[in-house]
Amino acid sequence: MKIRVKIFLVMLSVVFVMVGGFAITNSVYLEKFYVTNKKEKLLQVGNSILDPNYIVDFRNLEMQNNAEIVIKKLDQLDKFYFRRQLTIDEIIQIKRGFKVGKPTFKIISFKDYRGKALVLFMPYKSNRYIEILTPLSLIQEGLDVSIQYHIQIIILALVLGCVIAFIFSKAMVTPILEIKEITQKIAKLDFSRKFEGDRVDEIGELGEAINKMGETLKKNIDEINKVNAKLRVDIENEKELDKLRKEFIAYVSHELKTPIAIIQGYAQGLIENVATEEDKNFYCEVIVEEAYKMDALVKELLLMSKIESGYFKMENADIDAYPLIQDLMDKYSTQASDLVYTGDTQINVIADEKYLDRVLDNLISNAIKYGTDDKIVNIEVKDMGDKYRFIVSNKSHNLTEKDLESIWTPFIRLESSIGKEGHGLGLAIVAGILDKHHSEHGVYLSGENTVNFWFDLEKVSESTLNEKNELSEDKGEKNEEE
Repeated sequence: MKIRVKIFLVMLSVVFVMVGGFAITNSVYLEKFYVTNKKEKLLQVGNSILDPNYIVDFRNLEMQNNAEIVIKKLDQLDKFYFRRQLTIDEIIQIKRGFKVGKPTFKIISFKDYRGKALVLFMPYKSNRYIEILTPLSLIQEGLDVSIQYHIQIIILALVLGCVIAFIFSKAMVTPILEIKEITQKIAKLDFSRKFEGDRVDEIGELGEAINKMGETLKKNIDEINKVNAKLRVDIENEKELDKLRKEFIAYVSHELKTPIAIIQGYAQGLIENVATEEDKNFYCEVIVEEAYKMDALVKELLLMSKIESGYFKMENADIDAYPLIQDLMDKYSTQASDLVYTGDTQINVIADEKYLDRVLDNLISNAIKYGTDDKIVNIEVKDMGDKYRFIVSNKSHNLTEKDLESIWTPFIRLESSIGKEGHGLGLAIVAGILDKHHSEHGVYLSGENTVNFWFDLEKVSESTLNEKNELSEDKGEKNEEE
């Protein structure tokens, strides 16, 4: 059974008990109460007649109390016996009461208009008594009117009780049903519903507690989901790392196998004197060249290992990047490609000069190595307000958007790089160095087969530049004085 029905039935039961009790009291005790009250009034009338200080107006007393007052001789009591209205014992009892001054009430039936009546017998003077009579028909008439009136009150109270029970049960159950719906949604991990009642009782406190519980659960579940998402990413990364580790072992084994085999072969030839005096120098050059390749590979692997393990450290400072670009353009000026620079001649950024040079060197050498068509490499530096954007561009009709998704991954060599020198670590090292600089970077295709590698570096603030300029001027003046 639902709680709303229970509350309604309980309240309805209370109403029925109260109304039923009222009805029983009205039917059983009302007549007794009415008669008792009438006896008291008749006694008051009798006492007022006996009071010597009271001027008796019998007519007025009879009208006020709906009574008939008669003073009779004592022997007239016997008439009630002869009329069979009282027994001899009742008459003797009344007379004994007179002797001690005690009044007596009797209900006597008359055959005339008076019908059944309540009679008070009271001693008066010697050999006389007062007889005060009031018809019970008047009492019964009042009782009937009273009962009819109270029956209407009972019916009205019953109807009002049912309505109040219904309204109260609904008012009590509605917020409970709302709380039930909220908890059902919480059970389904839906925290959108809130208890919005403004009650200040225990139900309001319960609703507020459920709201707080929902918020806490939502917060904890969100945190768990974040942790799970991170855990899934970590697991995927671990799988990818394990895959890369296997590929790394296979790749390094392959990369080292060739130069080692060449070094072994040429060294064996030198040991066995199979080469002429003229060929010995060539053998030595080949051995040295292959050793340099192995040394470069090992250094790149060590640098990549430091970057991935977190032991890679940089010393950022306020530097001018333009001289680095100019030196690299001079370095590669003898290559087949044309290098074109666009930008300021003073580029003050916060970076590690050594590793920024490594980044620019890798990007420019890659652009030269993998460039196609007109062999033009564009180097552009844009002023972006609080930072500089470096862009290295070249034509490359071999790259696709899909290639760009994995271009920063270690040991990945695209089809366009097959047959060219390299180990697939250059761009991975570039990405690692830029990450340590907290630099945003990326690559995109534009125009007609133009690939653009870009990265941002924070500019040196104007106040820092002014301080450096002032310091340089002070040093210049000091040197002139000396």
